[in-house]
Amino acid sequence: MEAEPKTASYGRPRLLTHEEILGGAVELGLENVTMKKLSSHLGVGTATLYQYFDSRKALMRAAAVYALSDVSLPEDTGQHWSMMARDYVLGLMDLLANNPTYINSMSPTDFGFEVHFKLVEPFLAGMNKRGIAPKDAMRLFNSIGIIAYGGAVETVRQREFEFQDETMDVVARRQFARLDVKEFPHLREALDEFTQTPEQKVSGLMRSAFSAFARYVGMDDEKLFEEAA
Repeated sequence: MEAEPKTASYGRPRLLTHEEILGGAVELGLENVTMKKLSSHLGVGTATLYQYFDSRKALMRAAAVYALSDVSLPEDTGQHWSMMARDYVLGLMDLLANNPTYINSMSPTDFGFEVHFKLVEPFLAGMNKRGIAPKDAMRLFNSIGIIAYGGAVETVRQREFEFQDETMDVVARRQFARLDVKEFPHLREALDEFTQTPEQKVSGLMRSAFSAFARYVGMDDEKLFEEAA
């Protein structure tokens, strides 16, 4: 018995919600999304998407904000400013490391600065409550962002070794042992620093950055080290 040929169905295009569209974009990975790919992913025509967003850039900006909408920012419990700054570093680092696509896709040229504004404002408000002016707090947040991004990249790299049941430390030391160490006398002395974990590197960077910031704003950096350890 021959199967009946499929007939095309006509009618109104499938209705979508903004949340469905933005969620689909996040699922595909923001840096890879095109209107054609997303429409195929959602089972609609490309023209349907343009009823909601007039350009890919507008869609990407909204998707970037949506992607961070459920991110829990560090809670302000009245902790020392350095502890709050540390919480932001670790929170952003964890977010980026667990979603590597964000590292490449959170570009202001594609998404605008709204995502950054939503992250920065609560931090500036918290620092202001602690007597740190917004301009100074923004200087601190710039350091936080750079440290968090660097830590996330290091974490992603470290996990590549873990997939092979090894660590970066083990692999680096094994490869270094194959070399003529006489050619690398200085690196041999510094190898322990070279093979630090991402957490150790980030901790060292935070200590240096927060200490420098404390001196910049005239605060006691000894208390900083006690509370941000």
